[in-house]
Amino acid sequence: MVQVTPEKLFIRIKFRKTGRLQYISHLDLVRTMNKIVVRSGLPLWYTEGFNPKPKMVFAAPLSIGTESHFEFMDLRLTERVDTDFALERLNANMTDELVCTEAYYPESPFTALRWLKYEMELVTSGASEELAGKCNEAFASEKMEILKKTKSGEAVVDIKPLVHSATARFEDGKIRITAILSADPSSFLNPEYVVKLLRERCNVLSSSDLTSEHYSILRTEGYFSDMTLFR
Repeated sequence: MVQVTPEKLFIRIKFRKTGRLQYISHLDLVRTMNKIVVRSGLPLWYTEGFNPKPKMVFAAPLSIGTESHFEFMDLRLTERVDTDFALERLNANMTDELVCTEAYYPESPFTALRWLKYEMELVTSGASEELAGKCNEAFASEKMEILKKTKSGEAVVDIKPLVHSATARFEDGKIRITAILSADPSSFLNPEYVVKLLRERCNVLSSSDLTSEHYSILRTEGYFSDMTLFR
């Protein structure tokens, strides 16, 4: 049966991925979301061929080990539905660690997402105002060079142009980092590289004992090129 749709109609779903689900891969997330949207009963548009699937598009996939309150999925429909109804139907099959927080019909493509904001919490020996100051010195340096994996191997790369802003502070016995990093598909910066920079420059997280030193990363917001909130 041929599906007839007057236009490419997408509904945008904003969702959170936290807790234990930070450790599943993007491929596992796609498989999980596929089951959730099929069970939702929404009027889904399916791909053609021998194995039709709902048309889903995700923005800026997360790395394993990163939590997020700012994830997006565009879901193609065959007809418009009430956004509150869509949210209710999707959340009926979700958990506290994977939950939809907003649904709306988008006016901007995912390619317009230029920056992503992260909150990082570093539990490290020697955490202090002084260490936070050293981290800020690293962020303020003319270059922020690290050894980065590339398609052809490893190379020394200056990530400074990919960092809109980054600040460190000492709070509750921990080093807390707020960073806004490039989300451009051609120059996406994984927040893990900010942690790597601080390991190399400031000797944070130098112990191999994960019970005494560890860190967490949470994606909180995203922005257009003019730094207005992406949606």
